[in-house]
Amino acid sequence: MPRRFLFLLIFLLGALPVAALPQPDDLGWTEFRNARFGLALRYPAEVFVSQRSSDSGDGDPFETPDGNGRLLVGAIENTDRFTPRSYQAFIARQSYPGLRIDYAPVGQGWAVLSGTISDTIIYEKVMFSCSGRVINSFAMTYPVAERRFYDPIIEDIEDTFRPGRLGCDEHAARS
Repeated sequence: MPRRFLFLLIFLLGALPVAALPQPDDLGWTEFRNARFGLALRYPAEVFVSQRSSDSGDGDPFETPDGNGRLLVGAIENTDRFTPRSYQAFIARQSYPGLRIDYAPVGQGWAVLSGTISDTIIYEKVMFSCSGRVINSFAMTYPVAERRFYDPIIEDIEDTFRPGRLGCDEHAARS
């Protein structure tokens, strides 16, 4: 095959449209609100299906129908008096051993931990509320090969993620 023809073929194939991924706006976004602590966010209900709520009311797991993607949303009392930085180190060690960290910013009342374990992307954001007495979080895991689909979903969830303030007086009384 002549080189000029080969270059033209490569150029034309590169110009063909690739099958479009579903856009985040088309995924049936709905609000989630934790009844015990009040944290809230929006998530794509057409992607993640609720599995069950914890008995204590502190966490709710969601999963994709194929089991490849997972979303966990919840809040806990900060009885160990973690700071955002110390909690970030704790979850890296306890929840994600072997995590190759790619992104780990820390703010005054929040932290993010993101990286990979094998062929899975891990992303967790935590926000502290009630003067640091409650830790609110959402975590997503999904295959590296599907990051073009899931990365925009994380961004949209993060934009709507709000820590809970329910029971702050009650949590203060326990401190």
